[in-house]
Amino acid sequence: MATLTRQIGFLTAAFTVIGSMIGSGVFRTSNELFFDARLNATTILILWAAGGLIALAGALSYAELAAAYPEAGGEFAYLNRIFGKLPAFLTGFISLTVGFSAPIAFTSLVIVDLVVQGSSQLMARQLQVSSFRLQLIAAFVPVILALFHIARVKVGEGMQNTLTALKTVLIFVIAIALFFVAAPATNAVQVAEAAPEFWKWGGLILTVMFAYSGWNAASYLGGEVKDPIKNLPRAMVAGTIITCAIYLLLNYNFLKFAGFNRETTDLAVNAFTALLGKAGGAALSFLIAFFLVSSVSAEVMIGPRVYYAMADQGLLFKKLAQVQPKLGTPAFAIILQTAISVVYILTFGFGGTLNLLIFMGFALSFFPWLTVFGLLYSHYKKQNRIIANRPYRSPLFPLFPVLYLTASLFMMISSLIYKTEQSLWAIGVTAVGAVSFYIWQKMKKT
Repeated sequence: MATLTRQIGFLTAAFTVIGSMIGSGVFRTSNELFFDARLNATTILILWAAGGLIALAGALSYAELAAAYPEAGGEFAYLNRIFGKLPAFLTGFISLTVGFSAPIAFTSLVIVDLVVQGSSQLMARQLQVSSFRLQLIAAFVPVILALFHIARVKVGEGMQNTLTALKTVLIFVIAIALFFVAAPATNAVQVAEAAPEFWKWGGLILTVMFAYSGWNAASYLGGEVKDPIKNLPRAMVAGTIITCAIYLLLNYNFLKFAGFNRETTDLAVNAFTALLGKAGGAALSFLIAFFLVSSVSAEVMIGPRVYYAMADQGLLFKKLAQVQPKLGTPAFAIILQTAISVVYILTFGFGGTLNLLIFMGFALSFFPWLTVFGLLYSHYKKQNRIIANRPYRSPLFPLFPVLYLTASLFMMISSLIYKTEQSLWAIGVTAVGAVSFYIWQKMKKT
C-alpha cells in the first residue's frame, strides 16, 4: 500500500505555518481590546508581543518533538508515543469533529460574506442574494481547495506557496505604506483604561492567541517534510517569528488611526480609509477574503494528515490511511474532512457556525498543553530514549516549554472562571471522545 512520502520542503512548511496563522484575527482582535476592554495602545501592543512570545515558546517546544518524531499527525503522533492511544485518539477526535472541519466551514462563510460586503460598498447598494445561495457558494470554497490538494502533493504545495507568498508580501507592503501615512491631528479616541482583575488577563491573552493559532501547523506534515530534523524546527520557528513581526507592525498602524473616523469602531477600516480613501472599506473586505482563502487552504492541507495517522494506527477506518499511488495524497481523508465542512456550512449557515466554535479555544488549548507537558515528562522521567537524546533542543531548555505550560494553564483557568459554560462544553465533547474510543476498541475486538 502506498504511503506518504517526503516531498515537502522547508519553504512550504514555513508557508503552511504563516498561512494557518494570518487570517481575520489580526484585523479584528484589537477592536475588542481597544473599544470593549478599553485598553490603551501600549497595553494592546504588549499583549500582541506576549502572544507572540507564547506562540514562539510553543513552536520551540514542538520543534523538539517534531525532530524526535518526524511523523504525520502533529500532537496525535507525539501523544501516542508518550502517553498512549487514549489521549492521542482524543486530540484526533477533536480535530476531526471540530478542530479543522468547523473552522474551514466558518471561514468559508466569512469569505463569501466579505466579498458580498465589498461588492455592496463598491456598488453603493446592498446585493440581494438569498442566504442559502450564499451558503452553496461558500460550500464550493473547501471543495475547490480540496481538489487542488488531492491532485498530487506538488499541486497543493504550489498553490499553498503562491497564496501565502502573495499574502505575506502584500501585508508587508500595506503595513509599510501605513507606517508612512501621517495620522490625523486628533489621532486617538480617548478611552478610560480599566484595570482588569488578575484572572481576566488570561482571557485577554487568550483573545490574542486566537490570531496566533496555527504556530504548530508544520508538525502535522512531519511525515512528508524533507530532512525533517532540520526543516521542521526551522519552519515552525521562522513562520511564528515572521507572523509575530507582521502582527506587531500592523497593529501599531491600526492603533495609530484610532481617531481617524469616530463613526466606526473598526481600527482596520480607519487605517485603510486613511490609505485608500472611500474605497478603503471595500478594499479591506476583498483583502481579508483573499487572506482567508490561504488560511482555508492550509487547514484543508494539514487536517487530513491527522486522520491519516489515526487510521494508520488503527484508531479510525483503514480507508483513511490509504494514499493514492499516482497522486501521493491521502485523498479519502481529505474528502471526509471536506464533506463534514460542507455539512456544517449548509446546516448552520451564516452566524450559526459560531455556536460550533465558541468552545474551541479551551479544547484546542488543552491538547497542545498536554503535548508540551509530555516533552518534559519524557525528558525528566528518562522513559523515552528518543526524547532524552533528541536531535534538536530549544535554547535555554526547559525555559520555553515551562513558559508555554505556565501561560497556557493561566489562560485555561481564566477561561473556566469567566467562560465556564463554553469550557464545560469543551470538556463534554472530550468526554464523548473518550466514550467513542472505548466503543471503537470494543468494535475492533468483536
